[in-house]
Amino acid sequence: MKKDKNNSYFTAIGSSSLLVVFLVLCLVTFAILSLSSAKSDYSFTERLAEHKSSYYEASSKAEGVLADIDQSLEDTYRETSMSQEEYLEALTLKFLTSSVIPLSYSTESGEPIISYNIPADERQTLFVELKVTDPRENPYYYEILTWQLMPSNTWKSDDSLELMPIR
Repeated sequence: MKKDKNNSYFTAIGSSSLLVVFLVLCLVTFAILSLSSAKSDYSFTERLAEHKSSYYEASSKAEGVLADIDQSLEDTYRETSMSQEEYLEALTLKFLTSSVIPLSYSTESGEPIISYNIPADERQTLFVELKVTDPRENPYYYEILTWQLMPSNTWKSDDSLELMPIR
């Protein structure tokens, strides 16, 4: 009978040791997974903060250009009292001849559209599009049509798919 008690004593010590080793391995595994997840979240947060700061810098520059455009529109309108057609002709001359940032000025369907791009980072630009309104009918000189981040590069798809090597 003594042999049975000795065997059960060693079995009890062995199973408890295996349970402790298993629990330690589980805790180490969960700690590594937590660390990996925290590192991934940190790098994502850094990229997001960089993206947001570059957007806000570009937005700030675009607001400065918008203030210059607003001042130009007001100066042109206040110079003399003119008709809408004369006002649009004066704007066309003003925006096509002098500009700090390259502006696109077009008259689509009789309404003048001013657009410009501000680079946000190496992959994106902030695209701004304004419609010039008649100051006699509206309290503002322009209406913002588009204020949006757009990719700088055009995406090129790769439709080729080699399934079998052709000899």
